Order: sequence, then structure tokens, then C-alpha cells
Amino acid sequence: MYRRFFHLLITVALLGGISFFIFTPVANAQENNMIIINKKTNQLGFYQNGVLVKVFPVATGLHRNFTPEGQFRVINKIVNPPYYKKRIPGGSPSNPLGPRWLGLSCAGGAYGIHGNSNANSIGTYASEGCIRLYNQDILWLYDQVSVGTPVTIVWNDTNLKVAFIDNTPIKVYVNEEVMTLENQYKTFTKENSPYIPLKIFSQLLNCTIFWNDQTNSIELQSPDFTAELRPNEQNASFNGQIISLTEPPLIFEGTTYLTKSTIEELFHVQVDWLPKSRELHLTMNISPQSVNFEPSPASTASIMQSTTKISEKSVSP
Repeated sequence: MYRRFFHLLITVALLGGISFFIFTPVANAQENNMIIINKKTNQLGFYQNGVLVKVFPVATGLHRNFTPEGQFRVINKIVNPPYYKKRIPGGSPSNPLGPRWLGLSCAGGAYGIHGNSNANSIGTYASEGCIRLYNQDILWLYDQVSVGTPVTIVWNDTNLKVAFIDNTPIKVYVNEEVMTLENQYKTFTKENSPYIPLKIFSQLLNCTIFWNDQTNSIELQSPDFTAELRPNEQNASFNGQIISLTEPPLIFEGTTYLTKSTIEELFHVQVDWLPKSRELHLTMNISPQSVNFEPSPASTASIMQSTTKISEKSVSP
């Protein structure tokens, strides 16, 4: 049910040509993956947990009606597919299907997402109905997608790159002191909103994180407060008071992230975001000496272990 609801919300947005995306609860991380193909702009977007993580240029049908529109699913995966129409074996450089095939549940023929033997066709209307990618792109996509992954094909003016996340690192300042983040903890922006890992923020607050299996929630505990929040849900609590968040916590690639409004609304921390320089300034009631701003990899690991405790069954916040 969660999976269908998530797919419906994203699809409604794109069918209407609206370039915004909604985070919703889902059954598990694998079921979050989905593909959106916009024939008009010849773009393929790959989504994880409602976040657009890759946008690829594609070639679609020579005429609009060649490539079907609607909601489909991946029904099979083939390595080095043979091209039966011209008896070209799989793996041949002249095979127009390229190195990988993702078959789609489209009626009326064998439609799929695949590679190519003519890279110059990518970005144009050129195929008999299938969706072509650069060969290096289909190799990447093939490894992310499982049978059953939803695929929506549309025709509208939406530029998928508008919602693309920018992985250019964010400089995080705490009370005007720059904080060096360990490489494993990414920072990124989506639609110009900055996201930082909850684990890093918990270190600054000197709090401990627990995963509550019974309530499917993340609990933060410190001598000064207790807080509870759920990934992808807007309702949270701080010292027992219910708070409706503008942007809920987001799980991306197994890590829980907070954005500017969430930090401000839940923890009452002053946050200033400077998008041009990609600087996030946090003004907090802590002394600079209490945070190790330039830790070595070894010391960072020990800090994270001592300040963050998560049950073995938890989603990695």
C-alpha cells in the first residue's frame, strides 16, 4: 500500500507538469526506487526514497506515439541482450540494445530501457519505441533496479533536473567555527534546501540516538531534552510537545538527514543558509571547545561511537 501511494503522489505531480516531489512513508528502502521518463525533454530520472539522485539523457520514439505513456513496471532484466530482429548477438558493438535491457510491462510489443550502438542518437527522438541510454548509464541503472520497479512515462515541460540533488559539499559553521565532516557523512542540497546528517547534529547537541522498533521512530535523548521524530513524517515531538514540521526528516542511502526548517522548528537553533557560497551557519548555545571541529579520521570515529547509540535493528539515522 505504501509503495502504491508513494508512486501515485510522484506520478500525479509529474503528469501535471509540476516539478516538486513529496516524501512519503514506504514499506522498505528497496521499494522506494522508481523511474520517471519525460519524452518531451528526453530525460530519465532515477529516484530513491522520493529524492531524484540521477538524471540521464535518453532517446525516445521517433514519433510521440511510438513510445507508450503511462505507468508500467520493470518485468525482466537481461545482460547482453541479443537483437533478434537482425540476428545480432548480445555483446556485439553493433547491437542496438547495448549491454543491458530492462523490459517494461507495456502492452502491444516488447518495450524496454536499454543501451545503444549509436551514441549520437541520445537526446533525440530516434527509436522505434524503446528508451535508449548511453551504455555507461544503462550499466549503472541496471544495478540499481529490480524487477517490479515502477516506471512512469510522461510528456510535459517538466525539467527533471530542477529537483536534482547537488552533492557539492556544504560548509557547516557552528558559532562561526567551521566544522570538518567525515567523508562518510554527505551533505547536499535539493531544490536549494541544505541537508545535513542527523548524526552530525546529534554530536553538536551532545545527545544520544535510539531507534524505537515499537513506534518506528528515532528518539534523541540528552540531559536537557528528549525528542522523537519519524523519517518522512511531519509530526515530531520535543519534550512531549507535538510539533508539525514543514519538511520531515529524510532517509537517503541509509542515513537520516535534517534540513534548515526542521532544525529551526524542532531544536530552536538559528540557521542561516548562504546558497551562493554553500555555507550553513548554526548558532547554538554551546562552547566551541565542546566540539572537535577538525578531527582526524580515528578521532572522528571514536566521537561518533561515544555520542550516538543505535539499536542493532535500527535504520541508520
